[in-house]
Amino acid sequence: MPKIIFLSDTHLGFDYPLRPKKEKRRRGIDFFNNFDKALEYAQELQADLVIHGGDLFFRTLVPPTIIDMVYERIFNFAESGIPIVIVPGNHESSRLPVSLFMQHPLIHYFSKPEVFQFRLKGIDFDMAGFPCVRKEVLSKFPNIAKEIAPKLRKESIKLLCMHQSIEGATCGPSDYTFRGGKDVIPIRDLPEDYDLFLSGHIHRSQILYSACQTPIIYPGSIERTAFAEKDETKGFYEINISESQEISYEFIPLEARPMIDIELQKNLYTSDTLKEDILQQISDIPLDSILRFKLKNNAFIKLLNVRFLDGIISPTMNYQVSGLRSLTLKNKTQE
Repeated sequence: MPKIIFLSDTHLGFDYPLRPKKEKRRRGIDFFNNFDKALEYAQELQADLVIHGGDLFFRTLVPPTIIDMVYERIFNFAESGIPIVIVPGNHESSRLPVSLFMQHPLIHYFSKPEVFQFRLKGIDFDMAGFPCVRKEVLSKFPNIAKEIAPKLRKESIKLLCMHQSIEGATCGPSDYTFRGGKDVIPIRDLPEDYDLFLSGHIHRSQILYSACQTPIIYPGSIERTAFAEKDETKGFYEINISESQEISYEFIPLEARPMIDIELQKNLYTSDTLKEDILQQISDIPLDSILRFKLKNNAFIKLLNVRFLDGIISPTMNYQVSGLRSLTLKNKTQE
């Protein structure tokens, strides 16, 4: 029974400065750790294939040292004998950085709309896909689907891999739903001849369905990248294909650091009363928490300066201050 691991939005390199000016806990290692755990799971499962749905890196311009850290992991994973397919995401500007590490015969990545063919446990698979379309996918997707169609084998199991917003996907604490627009693929435009659609880009794990009830899997990000995701479970999907070619899938959760809002509700604060309020609220929360301070009266927001907070917050935690841009440096992320 072929087994496929599908993960996405790893954002490797996020908050991972190579020459930090200050010693403090950084979030970058959290993302690398969960990436390693997903690959370790694939090896322990003896998976037949791993698919990465895009946003491998956290931004387009990545230091060479970070590139090597990521690609060496992927190369070593491929050396174990498991192929990996990668969709370049919007954070990579739809193309991956060039590296000799990526020349391994078991590493495949989409540089254009194309199909990678595999035979896994006696079953033919066509892994179709294309790099992220960063603008106007609504008008471009039908032609991309037509370009791919002649490359698909008639009797294969067909998966379409992408990194896009699809109609019906939801995200954020208010459950924002993508209904339409030039950067959203309509459900009606998804072709009928696929057995599964796999997409990155949306950080919340979820399952949608095409017009002909083909599953659309978003694994979500492997770590919480912003407070909009603080209540979301993070992980990846294990996809299994039976001998009768029936497809099943299971979400595999990963540990994600807790994100906690610290509500400072008093109308008046001094440094002493502010310290007392904060210490009381953080006295029994996990030591690896990521905190967001929210003041009811923003007139006192200057009291929440770096020196003050570093003096009372455990170095095992990260923090940011809502409404004060200069203090979000410990949790800053790109959407």
